[in-house]
Amino acid sequence: MWFEIVCVLSLASGSFPHVSALAPPPLVVDAVKLVPKDAVSSVPKLETARAQLDFADELRRGLRSVEEPARKVARIRAADAYRAVREHFGGDAGSCAEAAFRRADLLRQSGDIESARAEYGVARERGADTPWRVRGALELGHLERRAKRLPQALSAYEAVIADAAAGHGQRDDASLWTASVLAGMGRSADAIRTWTRVADSADDPLDRIRAHDQWAQELVARADLEGAAGVLARANEKLAEAAQEESRLGERVRAALSNMRAIEELARAISEARQREE
Repeated sequence: MWFEIVCVLSLASGSFPHVSALAPPPLVVDAVKLVPKDAVSSVPKLETARAQLDFADELRRGLRSVEEPARKVARIRAADAYRAVREHFGGDAGSCAEAAFRRADLLRQSGDIESARAEYGVARERGADTPWRVRGALELGHLERRAKRLPQALSAYEAVIADAAAGHGQRDDASLWTASVLAGMGRSADAIRTWTRVADSADDPLDRIRAHDQWAQELVARADLEGAAGVLARANEKLAEAAQEESRLGERVRAALSNMRAIEELARAISEARQREE
């Protein structure tokens, strides 16, 4: 069995015919509490929702050229500018959703996770038929996943998958994260079914590789080394045509196949198993 698995590893990390192969978590700080209340400038009311959004966008882009601690104050002012869109133009659902999404990003960067969660939720609920509904749900899923709130993350990702307005790439991305969350919840069989679906049907070949890679990693974690080797072999077989393309995408596919994390993890698991047998 070891010889067969090692052969698969060699294939997964090697080259294709005629083609070159290519600390502890940070302390969360509430920035708002560190800035005097009168340090935040008032936000003017502008004539339209678009003008209000443009004003907030300009403040956000200006953050790149501001150093701390002044950036802390500037970030809060930009967040306030996005909040003003909803306060002054609450009937414009699309603008409110976009403003909520942008404000959530700023709040998350400030360490105000609870407020960011609420704003991503507003983007999802108020987004109507705009891209912000899907983007809000996807970012909400990421936020919940990082916070280890796996049921809530799963719900957000599944909302993306079920949303007819979501693009194929967004649904595939949400599906990959869904599988990861399912595995984290101990629902390995459900996770593997999801990875299998993405591995077979994703539009982007790189997403199909990600699915195979994560699927194989799960099998290594379960000590199913033969199964993991089979998934790696499957990836090379399924993506062989895309990998042989003489194009930028072909190069990326070859690199992704050669750099799958499961290859290294499987090799290490095989080495450890051999040592235990000696």
